[in-house]
Amino acid sequence: MELTRITRIMAIALCGALMSPAMAQDTRVLRLGMQGTDGDPQFLGVTEAARALAANSDGRLTLEIFPNSQLGNFSEMIEQLQLGELDLTLNPFGGFEPWVNRAILASTPYVVRDFAHLEAIIDSDWGQGVVTELAEDVGIRVIDSWYFGTRHTTTNRPLNEAEDFSGLRLRVPNSAPLLSWATAMGASPTPVAFAEVYLALQTNQVDGQENPLPTIDAMKFMEVQSHLALTGHLVQDQSIVISEITWSELSAEDRALVLDALDAGGIVNNDTVNEREAALVEQFIAAGANVTEPDRAALTALMSPIYTELDGRFGDGAVAVLTQTDP
Repeated sequence: MELTRITRIMAIALCGALMSPAMAQDTRVLRLGMQGTDGDPQFLGVTEAARALAANSDGRLTLEIFPNSQLGNFSEMIEQLQLGELDLTLNPFGGFEPWVNRAILASTPYVVRDFAHLEAIIDSDWGQGVVTELAEDVGIRVIDSWYFGTRHTTTNRPLNEAEDFSGLRLRVPNSAPLLSWATAMGASPTPVAFAEVYLALQTNQVDGQENPLPTIDAMKFMEVQSHLALTGHLVQDQSIVISEITWSELSAEDRALVLDALDAGGIVNNDTVNEREAALVEQFIAAGANVTEPDRAALTALMSPIYTELDGRFGDGAVAVLTQTDP
């Protein structure tokens, strides 16, 4: 995502006094940790951001990238940001729920329609409230958001309508929103470690799984699945977060250089994800997969008890605030 220009200017202005011109000329290596692997769209994006940052700063600022969870999982990297040991990392906006509980609304299935809608949610008063709380109370600042993908479902039997989910042993991550979604659909949610999903599908330990199309392709899940249902139940981003310690140490000039570099990286990431998603459905069909499009309105209706529970936690109309946000 590109945060709105006003939001970006406010982000630069919010955090402390400007540094002296002399300090602005200091060289600095910014360290970015990520769970994604090299070759992922996000890795291509941060690689482009690194190139742009070095070029636009005449080499004063460089970005060192640590992919493949080299620096730990997301929670561990957030702790490193809080201590100033790491400068940047990436994670879905809804994944900030452990630190700001209401962020879970953004990762609840069928709340977000598409990436433009998610961008609008993050730029809204609700989203910027989460951003402010993360900065002030957690010590991390959301400075950009990139499209990660829309999650769909693969199975070994067709999913044409909501009733077809009944009894389906569906692998989902150990994530409360996705576990609740699978249960609401009538499936039997079965957490399986990501690295073991292919084998679990191959041996019929589970009947299906859900992931964005590029992930389904990269992990070769369609080799051991015959059906793809375009459920589109969860639209995810990768929010770029920077340590507040790092942000406070950067001059206004260098903050702008970082934001501009991330803009360049976001274009590469978003274009790559969009191109892959557009091509993959036809690729799967050509390889013999049966592709269905279950009625999403009917699937969304099954989420009603979950939405009611979330309204109970966060206030009446909490879910509607997000679903009714206009791009």
